[in-house]
Amino acid sequence: MPKLFSSLALAPVMGITLVALSGCIVIDAEEGVLHENWDGAHSYGALKGADVSAQTVTIRVTSNGCTTKDFIGADVRKTASDRFSVGFYREKEDYCRANLPDGVALTWDFAELGIPEGADVSVRNSVRN
Repeated sequence: MPKLFSSLALAPVMGITLVALSGCIVIDAEEGVLHENWDGAHSYGALKGADVSAQTVTIRVTSNGCTTKDFIGADVRKTASDRFSVGFYREKEDYCRANLPDGVALTWDFAELGIPEGADVSVRNSVRN
């Protein structure tokens, strides 16, 4: 009987521990598919849109109203002599409460990304609306 009582006494403690730990798990469904062939330091999630012009890269990301370029990091990789690949990742969460179903468009010029003029640039993230 003492063994059964000690097991029953531990059940609520274990349940409370699991509930407390579950608050530490954050799943961001907006981030989408990870790209496993990169170094794994960042989650290159899906974007709502991406456009590369002659001197700029513009991405559209989910936003709750406060997301700016300061919230997004860029991982630039040189893939050939004049070719670069950019992976974008969220560095800070946006805890505002605006309803922006189309997200926000953010633009970087090549110089901000450390990419030389005239380079061929691709965006590593997948694009999903």
